[in-house]
Amino acid sequence: MWDPYAEFQLATLPNGLTIHAAHWPGRPWEAMGFLIHSGAEYDPVGFEGLAHFIEHLVSENAGVSKKDICAFFEDCGGMVNLGTTGYPYTQYRFFVPTDKAVLARAFSMFGHMLLSAKLEKFIERERQVIIGEFHRYYPVKFKLDLDVREHKALYTGYWLERLVRPLGNPESVTRITRSELQLHYDSHYTPANMSVVGVGGMKLKEIVELLSESPFATSKEGVRTPLPTPVTDVTPPSETRHVFEISKHLTMPIEVGAYRSVAKIPGNINGRVIRIMNEMFNEMLFEEVRERRAWAYAIDSSRYNFRHFYKFSINCEALALKAIDDIEEVIEVCIASMADREDLFEQAKRRTLASNFMIDSTGKSICDDALEDLAGNQRIISLKEIGDDLERVTMSDVRGVLQWLRPERRWTLITRP
Repeated sequence: MWDPYAEFQLATLPNGLTIHAAHWPGRPWEAMGFLIHSGAEYDPVGFEGLAHFIEHLVSENAGVSKKDICAFFEDCGGMVNLGTTGYPYTQYRFFVPTDKAVLARAFSMFGHMLLSAKLEKFIERERQVIIGEFHRYYPVKFKLDLDVREHKALYTGYWLERLVRPLGNPESVTRITRSELQLHYDSHYTPANMSVVGVGGMKLKEIVELLSESPFATSKEGVRTPLPTPVTDVTPPSETRHVFEISKHLTMPIEVGAYRSVAKIPGNINGRVIRIMNEMFNEMLFEEVRERRAWAYAIDSSRYNFRHFYKFSINCEALALKAIDDIEEVIEVCIASMADREDLFEQAKRRTLASNFMIDSTGKSICDDALEDLAGNQRIISLKEIGDDLERVTMSDVRGVLQWLRPERRWTLITRP
């Protein structure tokens, strides 16, 4: 079985920069990713959105204009992504031919951008752009109010209590000054706090040599942001249920309702257990809500690893009006009956294992997946390790996780017309 994530080799430059490369002989291209091991999770209190603001500015203060940077990559047939900010990371990517001169030029631009930028230009312009980005997500106030309510109910005491998105909020973004931007950049954009990933026709040795001759070899004081310690217990939400009447906020006629229920699960639990439980839920929810009752076109569950803990949610964005008063009872029955569904467990585990090696990935997607592994675990995880973890999952493990989905441990939102 092909396991591209087991092919990565690792090197570390004297300044602490870590480089992970997978050599695919004969490929005429190289997919490169650059991960800063800090994101919105590390924004100081009162300055939410700081990491995202920096991401907007580094390409505008790189010594080469942003327009010229984009033109360079496009002219050689490649592409560039000048920044994405998540909660645990900030990342940048490019895709170029395996030409040493092209890569050397790309490393020069990115090295200056990520290690020695002076964040002085376009600060006020990008501040307004970010505020506009925020309003694109929240064009009406009640959407923001609901997200804030959910986060305050579920994440009291955690950084997520004050963040509904990595981009912060208009009030905090307005508060950020140039000196705070530069200080945070200088502290977090350091070789020791950065991982580089390459997939394609270049060998690790060749990438290391090119990086060693670029600004990425610069000595700059810094340390790797440590991985958070996963919690072994989570507190119940401060509020477990909220009913929202949308007609009080919109004048247009509303013909459907909605259901959302979210729980925290301790981060020390094997994530593969939650993955299989997720598959079981999706099968059961589809059968009970879509097929048996025809209450919705789609209802499903999802999971997200915040490293401290997992978020597990059940979502139905368009629920038939006749179902609004009964959906909660059906969900509770589904959760309660899950513990006895050995058949569903075996099916979900078998299918998840079967799909583990069924990948049809490009070099760019392997690079992106490796960046995601490094952001969450600070190492790249092979498909074999994932498969071994899945093999060890038992129905008893699933039953152990179900305790965190009891009604008193979830925040549930019922949306009525």
